[in-house]
Amino acid sequence: MADLSLFDSTNALGNLTAKQRKILESAIDVFAEKGYANASTNEIAKRAGVAEGNLFARFGSKRGLLKAIIQPVAKRVFPFAVSDLIDRELAIPYETREAFCAGLITRRLVLLRDNSALIKVFITELLTQEEVRQLVLTQMTTEYWAALDEALDRLRDQGQLIAWDNHTVIKYLWSLVGGVAASFLYFNQPLDDTVIKQTITAADKVLAP
Repeated sequence: MADLSLFDSTNALGNLTAKQRKILESAIDVFAEKGYANASTNEIAKRAGVAEGNLFARFGSKRGLLKAIIQPVAKRVFPFAVSDLIDRELAIPYETREAFCAGLITRRLVLLRDNSALIKVFITELLTQEEVRQLVLTQMTTEYWAALDEALDRLRDQGQLIAWDNHTVIKYLWSLVGGVAASFLYFNQPLDDTVIKQTITAADKVLAP
């Protein structure tokens, strides 16, 4: 059953009843396994152990149920994750390129591994729905880009970083992480500690001067 702890950590779900939480958990699992188009409210209700009418009473429809998952992630969970990245990993004055890569990559991939069903549902919507993409883009604050720039500039000044502009560095870094994430979410490839360490090593080599 999907874990709602990411929602709970940001109080994103409000005062849902235990039954409504079960419906959300089951919906995340079914959407992740079958995709939105192939999911049925009947199956979601059965997995949750409730009558289908309970689902409609609170969420209105299958689309309403999906929005009840996606909107809190985009509006509460994702902004919190960005803020946490700025305040924690990007606030550290890394002395080496490898430490920087490890700081950015490790917690992101562990978070993905521990919340794979929810993140798969969210990323699928992100890739297919312009509304969700625009909502996410608004959360990429100037503070986020400034913190990344400062960290990269510091490494470059120390002779630790390739002579690319910061935009290119970020593009290659997140492309690498995104590839690992996609392989795990959509192609059933492993995402254990060894894979995470290999990803950090690959990023370190790509960004070497």
